[in-house]
Parts: sequence; C-alpha cells; structure tokens
Amino acid sequence: MKKLFLIVFFILTLFAADNNTTAETNETNKTNTLLHYQKNEIIKRLKQNEFYITYKDYLDYKALQERVALLEKKAQYDKKYKKELQRLKTELKLLKKNNDIYTSLIKLSSLPKPPEINNPFAIITGLNYEKEIQSIVEKNQKEYQIFKQTLNDLQRLKEIEQKLKIKDKELEQMLQDFNVIDNIYKTKLNTLQAEAKINIQKVNSQIQREINKLIFLAITIAISFIIFTLIKLAVRKYVKEESVYITNKILNFLNFTVILLIIAFFYINNATYLITILGFASAGIAIAMKDWFMNIFGWFVIMTSGNFKVGDRVKIYLQNGQVKIVGDIIDISLNRIVIQEDVTLTTYLYNRRAGRIVFVPNNVIFTNPIFNYTHHGLSTVWDGIDITITFDSNHKKAVYLAREIVSKYSKGYTDITKRRLQKLKSVYHIKNANVEPRIYTFISENGITISCWYLNNYATLNLRSTISAEIIDAFNNAEDIKIAYPTYSIKMEKTNHEKFDEA
Repeated sequence: MKKLFLIVFFILTLFAADNNTTAETNETNKTNTLLHYQKNEIIKRLKQNEFYITYKDYLDYKALQERVALLEKKAQYDKKYKKELQRLKTELKLLKKNNDIYTSLIKLSSLPKPPEINNPFAIITGLNYEKEIQSIVEKNQKEYQIFKQTLNDLQRLKEIEQKLKIKDKELEQMLQDFNVIDNIYKTKLNTLQAEAKINIQKVNSQIQREINKLIFLAITIAISFIIFTLIKLAVRKYVKEESVYITNKILNFLNFTVILLIIAFFYINNATYLITILGFASAGIAIAMKDWFMNIFGWFVIMTSGNFKVGDRVKIYLQNGQVKIVGDIIDISLNRIVIQEDVTLTTYLYNRRAGRIVFVPNNVIFTNPIFNYTHHGLSTVWDGIDITITFDSNHKKAVYLAREIVSKYSKGYTDITKRRLQKLKSVYHIKNANVEPRIYTFISENGITISCWYLNNYATLNLRSTISAEIIDAFNNAEDIKIAYPTYSIKMEKTNHEKFDEA
C-alpha cells in the first residue's frame, strides 16, 4: 500500500512539473513575441529617421571605402578588377559628403553676425535680428530633440536585443558613436545658445542707445518748432499783412534748415547714412515749399501741354467751386497765372464785379477744372435764352419766329465754328459737329418754355441782349403769342346772406 502511494505521488509530481514547464514556455513565447513587435516598430521608426539614415549612409561609405582599398590591391596584380574599381570610385565620390559622421549628424544652423545699430532705421533691423536668432535657436533645439529621440530608440533597441539574446555589433558601434556625438552635440548647442544671448544683449543695448538718442533728438526738434512758432506769432502781430505770407515761408525754410543741422549733428559721424539724412532734408524742404514746387511743376505742364496760353479766355473754379473767375490770360509766370476779368454772363449772374486782375497759382490746374473758351482758335460757345409763353399761345409760330431771329444773328459765328471744327477734328475725336441753332419746347409751370441755343462769341452778353430784345418784340407783335409770367386768378362768390339782402 505504501509503495502504491509513492508511485501515485511521483506521477502527480511529474504531471505538475510538466504543467509548470509548459506555462513558463508559453509566457516566454508571449514575452519574445512582444519584444519582437517592439523591435520591429523601433526599426520601422528608425528607417524614417534622418539621423539614422545619415548614419547608415556613413556605414555604406565606409564599407565602400574598404572595398575600394581591397580592389586597389587586387588591381595591381589583375587588370580585370580595374573596371569594377573605377565604378566603385565613382560611387565613392558621390557619397563623399558622408565621410565625416560628426559633421553630418550634428545639424546646427549658424548664427548671423549681429547688425550695427547706429541710426533709427536700424532699430527695426535689430528687432528682426532678435526674432531671427530666437528662431534659429529653437530650430537647433528641435533638431537636437530629434537626435536625442533617435539615441533613445537605439538604446531601447539594444535592451530588447539583449533580452532576446541577440548580439548586434553594428548596433553597438552605432550606439557608441551616437553617445560620443551626443556629448559633442550638447556642448556645441550650449555654446551656440550662449553666443545667441550675448548677441541679443549687444543688439538690445545698441537699440536702447538709439532710442535714447532719438528721444533727445525729438525733444530738440520740438523745441525748434516751438521757437519758430513763437516767431511766427510775433510776425503776424508786428509785420505788415502783405509781408506775413513771404515771411512765414522764409521762417519755414529756416526752421527745416535748423532741423537738418540738428539731425546732421546727431548722425553725421556715420557717413554711410549721410544720404538718408540728405533725403530727410530734401523731404523737409519739399514739405515747407510744397506750394512753390507745385507751382513750378504746374508752369512746366502749362508750357509743354499747350492747353492754355496768354490771350486765351478761360473760366476757373476756385475754393471748391464757390468762386468763379472768367477773363483773359494776360501773363503766365513761374508761379502764377494772371487773369483780367471781363464783363461776362458769369459776372452778371454771380460776381457782379469785373475788370479786376486775378492771380491764380499754377497748381490750380491739378485740383480744379479750367474751361478754355478759345482753345485752338475756337472762340465761340453755345449760349442759350429761355422765354415762356402761355399755354393758349401758338407755340409752333413762336418756335418759328425764335429760330428765324437766332439764325439771323448767329449765322456768322455758326460759319466760323464750322471751319474751326474741321481743324479740331485733326486733333480730337469730335463726333457731334452740328453747329446750327437749336430750338427746344418744354412744358413748364407757368406755360410753354421756348429754349433757344445758338453759337455766340465767348463774350456772350452783347448778342444775348440783342437776340433777347428781338424775340420779345416779335412775340409782342404776334396776336396769338403771349409771353407768360407768374399770375394769380381770384374768384369771388357771393354768400347766401348777401343774395338775400339784394332781393
């Protein structure tokens, strides 16, 4: 019985040991499978890594270099290796950039040289330089983090292979090289970051110096403006009114000259920016003498365009069209157009003054419309007269009479205009060349308006007066034509009480 118990116990022990061995084997297989999966994932990631690819290219270069050295020895004894040797040497030249692994793997962008901040415009350059430096440092840090991640992947890969009891000499050599490169990489990166801080501090110091100088310059210029403003106020008080304008122009010129000297005092020591200073001075003079320069330019345009000349009858609108000047140009100087007013329809309707000499600045041609009545010898204009007749008048007869009178008195100007329009057609594209008088009929509030349009001399008042009188006489002599004017009709009605009294 005792023997049987021992045999059963021995069998059960063997069965339990076998189960434990099977469980351990299964667990080992699971672990190995997981490790192989992790290894494949790391290798897959490394194959897409720039640092890993560069190192592999370096290994290929070294292997090719060794093969070339071996073939060179063989080629000394056997010529059949020469062709293969030549091909490998060509490949070796193409891979030459990978011969220095340290230079290839340590990817640090160099810092640009800090600019010299010695004028206000360079402040912007300095601020941009600081942003550029920070961008380069951040880029280098990101590159190092990628390198560090590559190193960590290699270390993890080695740990996995150790657990899998795989011995990879290439991986060990790679790790050794990457660790050496990591130390060099960190040292260079720290050196570059320290250099970046020094450069930024230097540039910031120069920027602050220029800002302080600019503030002091602004205060000095402001003082200059205040002094000259006080002088202008004194001029307005003590100088004759006709001399104030010229005196102010001279003071403006002196003011900007002083400002130019102040700027030169601050920046003349830097010959590189002398042109910039002169540009400021030119701009200041141009601002102070803007009207004078525009007048000269306007004179140049007038002289070269031929749109206006001395003797032309012109109409100019000034002050946003509120002032209308009609007259003959009697002089065109470097600064102004001189016009003599004449008695015209504009004078009659608006100005009620004539005969004055008007001085108009030449720059008016850039900002205001100018009407030339005598351009290219065309000395006639269309003039119009309106007269209203009653609704019961014979309007057809009125139109006929008006046409006859207008045609009679404007015939000479009509013929002149026909001839001159033919000449103008060679210069301008003129589509409407109809110059015959035009009579229009309109229904108006008080009756029928007869609008008569005809060509007249640019001095329109004389003929306008003659035609107006003739039309009035002709209409008054016609029994079936009555000239209309505002009238009122009053209708009286008797009340019922008044009717009773009369009864």
